[in-house]
Amino acid sequence: MRALIVGGGKVGSYLARKLARSGHTVTVIEPRRDVAMKVVGETGVIVFEGDGTDVELLKRADVHRSDWLLAVTGKDDVNLVAAQLGRTLGVTKVLARLNDPTNSPTFNALGINTVAVTDLMVGVLERDLKVDVLEATVLLAHGKLSVTEFEVGSSFEERALQDIDVPPFSVIVAVERAGELIVPRGPTIIRPGDRIVATSLVDRASDLLVEFCCTEKDSR
Repeated sequence: MRALIVGGGKVGSYLARKLARSGHTVTVIEPRRDVAMKVVGETGVIVFEGDGTDVELLKRADVHRSDWLLAVTGKDDVNLVAAQLGRTLGVTKVLARLNDPTNSPTFNALGINTVAVTDLMVGVLERDLKVDVLEATVLLAHGKLSVTEFEVGSSFEERALQDIDVPPFSVIVAVERAGELIVPRGPTIIRPGDRIVATSLVDRASDLLVEFCCTEKDSR
């Protein structure tokens, strides 16, 4: 698997290190020389110093050969443009870090999948790439937010996510079905046997399991 990461800060360097250690080909684009050199020293991956929204630089980084473009800078406008350009230039999949939730409608309107929490991004990648060594954080937000993985029960009635009474303070992050990863939207159909990755307040995680008629398989 080939991944092009735009942004070499804490998020980008973390992803680069984890993916590289798992044997994947990783390239990073980072505009700050000191940060770029630090990424090289810590990860050993190829790093291009420059602007991740520069078309020519993206081409030099072989964006068209990448399976993933991960736009993870601290600026939503940069992530948005980099993701759009990557998709235009032929990258297979794009995923962007969302820093300001109020910008979510813009990303959604353009069909760009976003993750607002670094650990959830790692979780999505882990399930799509089948890389067991990627580490998902157990509890987030000082122990108040949990990440739960479970299988939809056989008694669950198949229906669209928008028609399911998802408990308050819970978000369905990803659906895995027959080896395929789905980042769900309202019309996405949820079926018995689907594996769900969701976030919720710790004290509401059990409500998810009740709603989806299942037994908890892996609660984090």
